[in-house]
Amino acid sequence: MSELDLMRRRLADATAGDYDILSELGRGGMATVYLAHDLSLDRRVAIKVMSPQLAAVDGMAERFLLEARVAAALSHPHIVPIHAVRRSGDLLYFVMKYVAGRSLDAVIAEVGPLRVPVVCRVLRQVGAALEAAHRSGIVHRDIKPANILIDERGDAVVADFGIARVAERRGLTQAGQTVGTPEYMSPEQCSGESLTGAADQYSLGVVAYELLTGAPPFTGDGLMQVVWRMVHEELVPLDMRRPDCEGAVATVVHRMLAHRADERWPSVADAVAALPTTAHGAADPVRDELISLSHRRAAAERPSVARTSISIHLPFASALMTIDDQVLLTADVRDAAGATVTELPVSWSSSEPSVARVSEQGMVVALRTGGTAISAAVGDVTSRLDLMVTRAGVRDLGLTPRPSAIEVGDRLALSVTGGAGGVADATSQRPRLVAWRSSEPRVATVDATGLVTAHAEGSVEIIARGGGSEATLPLRVTRAVIAMVTVSAPAPRLSIGDHMTMRAAPSNPKGHALPGYAVRWEVSDPGIAAISPEGVLTALRAGQVLVAARVEGRVGTAKVMVAPNG
Repeated sequence: MSELDLMRRRLADATAGDYDILSELGRGGMATVYLAHDLSLDRRVAIKVMSPQLAAVDGMAERFLLEARVAAALSHPHIVPIHAVRRSGDLLYFVMKYVAGRSLDAVIAEVGPLRVPVVCRVLRQVGAALEAAHRSGIVHRDIKPANILIDERGDAVVADFGIARVAERRGLTQAGQTVGTPEYMSPEQCSGESLTGAADQYSLGVVAYELLTGAPPFTGDGLMQVVWRMVHEELVPLDMRRPDCEGAVATVVHRMLAHRADERWPSVADAVAALPTTAHGAADPVRDELISLSHRRAAAERPSVARTSISIHLPFASALMTIDDQVLLTADVRDAAGATVTELPVSWSSSEPSVARVSEQGMVVALRTGGTAISAAVGDVTSRLDLMVTRAGVRDLGLTPRPSAIEVGDRLALSVTGGAGGVADATSQRPRLVAWRSSEPRVATVDATGLVTAHAEGSVEIIARGGGSEATLPLRVTRAVIAMVTVSAPAPRLSIGDHMTMRAAPSNPKGHALPGYAVRWEVSDPGIAAISPEGVLTALRAGQVLVAARVEGRVGTAKVMVAPNG
């Protein structure tokens, strides 16, 4: 019995008397989703079960339950509601509304780019859902077409709130993987910074770009290539790829995709409010079109291998691991046009399981010395990774550059060098599989590409492991000079009695954000609005007020209008 078959049986046992498990709806690296029948309320529901690999991590159960309960507290017409959050032994799952429609990635795979008014409708609805979550302090972290569903009424609803945050809080990215989907991740998420709603805004901008053009703005074989293109390549303007795209729409999307968070819209609400609207009478052709798209369940929902000419790309051609090493592999499945395909399951296998075994989710564990081939298959199409497992000490690793200190907010791109004796890149002799780790993530973090981000004063060691050896870089993070404080508000105006939380973002002379600094809030007229030490602004009477944030001598301001009720 396979691991997934066993999990389905365990779920059926755990939910017996409450739910009947009907079928599998989909699976991914973090969870598997099942269609079930709620016996007491006689309705269909979806049950998402966390991956056994994640559930086995120490403390994961408690964090999963906490984050899922926070997400369950969200109530919004464009957010998939969570009905229950449960634990049965080490089985972690939550029950949510079953959306009888289709995901946007399935829609794009079938029909390609959508009409501009349809895209604007989707963006406004998804933006409203994200803004509601951000006001509750929740950042989605994994906005992409697969997590946006079009229901049978033609409405867009967002799924999977809170789940990516569970993995991030356990530091699972330290093993060389990053929570999120590379093409849709913001620059700050790629570099391991703390995230705000601006990260979701960037991801929604990528979704908008793909809905209008048929592909994300930056693609590649894995996180490193996507990040390289994001940093070094210019964004192709929308009107070059979609000539009929209105100027206002292009302006909105381009600003959402700004590389720096403080150059994007102040909030998602501001972004979608700038989109053009389409007036309609009793008939609503945009909704009718979305309803039609939600009902089209042809072979495109799960495309055949023959029809799409699938090709599979693994992150490495060959790799070197040492006994007891673990690494999670992902297969980048693309069709003949180069578009990513997410609907087809990938089957993993090892030619020599006694050397290294691989789970159904692509987790490879090195067991003994020797060689093996790790294969990823979709139907009859296979891609292979040649793997050599050795004992420790095969090569000496080095890290470059090697500064002794950096400032809070600075970033440092590290490269790995190594001597002969292992599977290495032909030009640089660096190992192909490198796992990065920070000894003190509070002080500095390091992402899967070796990009270090300094967060707080202190000492830290950045550790790279690969090819059977480790390299360590001791770093001292020193206090940064604050050059600017940017103040933003979720909305430019309030009504009397309303509240909102202001945001202050100090940055250093290089423009890098400096989180963790104490902020002192002030208002120009306390009779118009009052502000708490935490930055919560309360509207008292009509008028305009200047809100100031003071951080170590630097001041940033923003204007807020208070409108009379009614």
